[in-house]
Amino acid sequence: MSRFCTDDIYSLMPDELCRKLSISIARELGSTNTELKKLARAGAEEGRVLIALKQSGGRGRLGRSFYSPNGTGLYISVLVRPGLKAEETVFVTAMSAVCMARAIDRLCGKHALIKWVNDIFLDAKKVCGILCESAFEQSSMLSEYVVIGAGVNIYPPENGFPEDISSVAGALFDNALPDELRPRLAAEFLKELFAAYGSLEHRSFLDEYKSRSMVCGRRINVIAPEGAREADALYIDDSCRLVVRYDDGIIAPLSTGEISIRLK
Repeated sequence: MSRFCTDDIYSLMPDELCRKLSISIARELGSTNTELKKLARAGAEEGRVLIALKQSGGRGRLGRSFYSPNGTGLYISVLVRPGLKAEETVFVTAMSAVCMARAIDRLCGKHALIKWVNDIFLDAKKVCGILCESAFEQSSMLSEYVVIGAGVNIYPPENGFPEDISSVAGALFDNALPDELRPRLAAEFLKELFAAYGSLEHRSFLDEYKSRSMVCGRRINVIAPEGAREADALYIDDSCRLVVRYDDGIIAPLSTGEISIRLK
C-alpha cells in the first residue's frame, strides 16, 4: 500500500485553509459521499473532507456506479453548507468541475475539458466524475448541506479498466507514478475549491465552465426515458443549462439529464 496520510495534504496548503478543514483518509469505504452525508446529518461542520484509497460502492450520477479500484485514484468528498435554493445547487457542481479541471491542468500540464454537466475529460477520455448531493431544510427550503464528491483516475488499474467502460475511461497518467501525486491533486483541488467557494455568489467560475465545454458546437444525443433525440448543442446559459436545437428547429434548455456526443 502506497503511503498517503493527511499530513501529506496539509503540508501542501496554506495554514489558513488547513485551519478550515478536517481531513480523514480511509483505506476503503463503500462511498465517500454516503459516509460524509451521514456525518453531515449528525452535525459535521463545513470543511469536513473524506478520502478513500478504494470505494466498494462508488456512485455517479443517475444511480450509476463509479469504478474505484484500490490505490490508483483519488476518491474525495467535501462538505459545504452554502444555504442555497434547490435550483442554485447546480452552481456548486459547475464550480467543483472547474476547480478539479484547474487542479488536473496543474498536475498534468494539459487542458482538461468538461462534458456537461459534471464529467472531466483529458485527451478525449473521462478521467473524473463529480457528484454533488444536497439536503434541504423543510422550513426555509434552503440547502442544509451539499456534499461534493469527486473520483479521479490518476493512472489505470493494473489489468486495465473493465470492458464496459474501457472505451471511455482514461487516467491522468499512463503508468503508476510517485506517491506524492495523490496528495498534490487533493491539495490543489481543495485550494481551488475553497477559493472559489468564498465568492460562490459572484459565479466567477461560470465563464470558465462555459469555455471548458467539450459539448458546445457539437452534435449530440439527448437521452430521455422515451428515447434519444439528436440535437445541436448551442451554448451553456447563465443558469448552467445546456441550450440545444433539435432537428425540428425547436430550441430548448436542458437543466438535467444525460447526453452523449455523436462521433459523426
